[in-house]
Amino acid sequence: MDGSSLRVAGIKPKKAAPFVTALNTAWRDAIGTQIAAHADEIDALAQAVERLELPRRYPAACLLEPFVERTRRLFAAIPVDLPREAMPPDRAQALDRIGAFHRDPVRMRDQAIARFVEAELSDMQDFFDQIESNPLTPEQRLAVATDEDATLVLAGAGSGKTSVITAKAAYLIERGIRPPEDILLMAFGKDAATEMAGRIEARCGAPVAAKTFHALAYGIIAEVEGQAPALADHASDDAQFNALIRDILRDLASRPGKALHLLIQWFAEFFRPERSPWEFKSKHEYYSYVEEQELRSLQGERVRSFEELQIANWLYLNGIAYEYEPLYEHPLPKTGRGAYTPDFRLTASGVYIEHFGVRKAPGPDGTEVLTTAPYIDRDSYLEDMAWKREVHAEHGTTLVETYSYERVEGRLTKALAEKLEPYVTLNPRPPEQVFERLTELGQVDAFTQTLGTFLRHFKGSGRTVEECREKTEGLKEKARGRAFLEIFEPVHAEYQERLGPRIDFEDMIARATAHVRAGRYKSPFRHLLVDEFQDISQGRAELLRALKAQHADARIFAVGDDWQSIYRFTGSDIRLMRNFGQEFGGTFAGKTGIHRTVDLGRTFRSVDRIALPARSFVLKNASQITKAVIPAGTAAAPAIRVAYVAPKQEAAALQQVLTDIRGTMAGTSDKKTTVLLVGRYRHLRPKNIAALEREHPGLSISFKTVHASKGLEADHVVILGAESGRFGFPSEIVDDPILDLVLPEPEKFEHAEERRVFYVALTRARKTVTLLAPGNKPSAFVRELIENPDYGAVELGEAATPVVHRCPACGGRLIPKRSERSGLRFVCEHRRHCRTSRPACPACGNDLPERSKSEPDVFVCSCGTRFPACPSCGDGWLVERKGRFGPFLGCVTYPRCKGRTRVKGNDRTSGGASEKPTRSRAKGKRGPWNRTS
Repeated sequence: MDGSSLRVAGIKPKKAAPFVTALNTAWRDAIGTQIAAHADEIDALAQAVERLELPRRYPAACLLEPFVERTRRLFAAIPVDLPREAMPPDRAQALDRIGAFHRDPVRMRDQAIARFVEAELSDMQDFFDQIESNPLTPEQRLAVATDEDATLVLAGAGSGKTSVITAKAAYLIERGIRPPEDILLMAFGKDAATEMAGRIEARCGAPVAAKTFHALAYGIIAEVEGQAPALADHASDDAQFNALIRDILRDLASRPGKALHLLIQWFAEFFRPERSPWEFKSKHEYYSYVEEQELRSLQGERVRSFEELQIANWLYLNGIAYEYEPLYEHPLPKTGRGAYTPDFRLTASGVYIEHFGVRKAPGPDGTEVLTTAPYIDRDSYLEDMAWKREVHAEHGTTLVETYSYERVEGRLTKALAEKLEPYVTLNPRPPEQVFERLTELGQVDAFTQTLGTFLRHFKGSGRTVEECREKTEGLKEKARGRAFLEIFEPVHAEYQERLGPRIDFEDMIARATAHVRAGRYKSPFRHLLVDEFQDISQGRAELLRALKAQHADARIFAVGDDWQSIYRFTGSDIRLMRNFGQEFGGTFAGKTGIHRTVDLGRTFRSVDRIALPARSFVLKNASQITKAVIPAGTAAAPAIRVAYVAPKQEAAALQQVLTDIRGTMAGTSDKKTTVLLVGRYRHLRPKNIAALEREHPGLSISFKTVHASKGLEADHVVILGAESGRFGFPSEIVDDPILDLVLPEPEKFEHAEERRVFYVALTRARKTVTLLAPGNKPSAFVRELIENPDYGAVELGEAATPVVHRCPACGGRLIPKRSERSGLRFVCEHRRHCRTSRPACPACGNDLPERSKSEPDVFVCSCGTRFPACPSCGDGWLVERKGRFGPFLGCVTYPRCKGRTRVKGNDRTSGGASEKPTRSRAKGKRGPWNRTS
């Protein structure tokens, strides 16, 4: 067979020829017998492989995988290298064709896909031209023709995803691939499902099932169980749901025993997620974090640290009356330190408590030393500790000290109890009284929200309490996680008890999935078309997988945009889209995760100066799927604009923006120009939208939160409240880490979801986007747009990008604050923690002098006025003051710094500078764009 010869001895020459003939005959007969036994299979496989030359259907993995297995079995039964000369030519040709497929099925399938798509796009050109009101784009046509086991269509903002889904359903029916009853369209909203079902029926004359996930699950349960399940009243009413959880919590608190004490411990020690001060690199970072948490004690006052919070709550729980940060009872003149306010003063005994943020660590010589957080000047802090001790010793007041290292050792309150024992008698408050106090403070309501959110995600994720306990080992605050689950477990049990025979939405998805997996429900659907796939949750994904698994040839056609994934708080898991093939793909030739991805790319909405910068902005997070963007058109002028707004001038600024938009309107078209006002939160909605429309004829003005605006578009978009802060944009409200036990794994990129929310806001616009940002605290996203020229954003009005003045003490921003008494001062944004402030330039009254980079001994204001630097401190400058002996130059930070120098003649500067502090330009009018009023 391989061309080699074989010498056989012992055969006479005259018998050799007959022997060879007989041998060849026997050989051919043997091969023929083998071939004949598999003739039908060879013919069938050969025909199947031949069809790959010009496929009539898309060669999906699920269609070809059975042939891969049949080919493997064939060549396991007969040698793949049987001599072709020993068999009929047609059989030899068939085996060659099958053998080629057997050796490299992946390559042959890929080639077949390419041939099919090319032919199909040509054959169906009229269909693609006419199925929607406008011809489909090349990218949309490719998406419709692609019919892999799992197909992911990346549909960016304004790319026509609804047209693709509509055309896909119509295409499946038109080509006879599926009858209408085999197709299921799944959407997240009832309106979206109804709209697409109507469009499909209008296009192809056949009704297609279009359901929300919940409606589908409800129908499955009703079919299997013989009746529709009773839905709990609170399932679709958040207020009713929260009221139920609150009532369960109150019921548990009314029962004496473990549950009540667990609740009190939670509020006293674990209510807020804690990060150690030692985790931060700067005071600014730490102060920002603490302010986000809004630490409020059981007595009601806001405190400055978690450790102070624990002390305050312990005092309250044990009936020890106290004042927080009282003014020290003895006057301390001429200290240069400002007023002394110890951390606590016990009302009855007069004992003071100072909590010191120091920990123990081995020193260079091995002895134990006290250390401070990385951003604290250790020597200065230890000096301050010593000064406080001296003050109390000098005035005969009792000082009790507590330390951060006691919290690390887990004995902060125990040590405090021991130190206070000679001075106080503990009188613990009844737990019922404490719970009522917590209710008054609103902390019970806040905890109810967290419990309710956790419960819904817990049920939706399918996890058990024990699995969550195991997962607490991955939390930074393991004890907090365990304490929460100790409370959650009885809450969940009581919730299920009250639910009774009724179900909620989480039960609905889980129960339907169980019916599908068990085969109790026989799915008629072989093509699953899923809209807004980026919003899918684990529970819904499990239902999809179960439906697909019922039919070997079932396919998923998912349309979505991971750049617009903004619903993690409802359970959506962006990883399901990022790992689409792994999660939903098919199997072929020993490989799993078989899928196809089609990028629509083209947007019908935004011009280039919005679409391309928005793309760059969202792709700063490398975890986002990279997609092409083809803009809807070209803009002649910058389309992303930032307008800086002075305090309390938001209404005037919005009026100015609307006036500017009207100025761009051309002609006298009857069609109104649409303006969409968007805000991160509902409270940003202007109260006078109807009045705004009357004042600006020709404009159709509406407001939506960014989340509610998804799917909408307008000629112009105005983003309100683009500021930094807890309720800014990006929002600095951080989900409680407890939710990580049941939510999808958090992303590591800073503000990952908020960046996508901002992308959604930008891409609602066709022509322009205007951001209204306070000049004194523009958001991080605004600063990014302005500071990076690649975005092409411009600033409106006379104000340039506001200079961010940094606090010399903590690194936070110095924010301008104006009062009638003291005029304009720049005050540290962390007012509760850092009391730094500076007066405005006395020449212009509008800005803050900064140290000159070229002349370190001089401070210069933006108005041009120069001031000598203080010779005694590093962050102040000298201004003229009047004293008993005449004018002198004193530091602006007085009384903290007493730096000064004499005025020599008419010279108003120090160090021999020749010029007086004068203004280089006149103060002009300040309009709504300016950053101070």
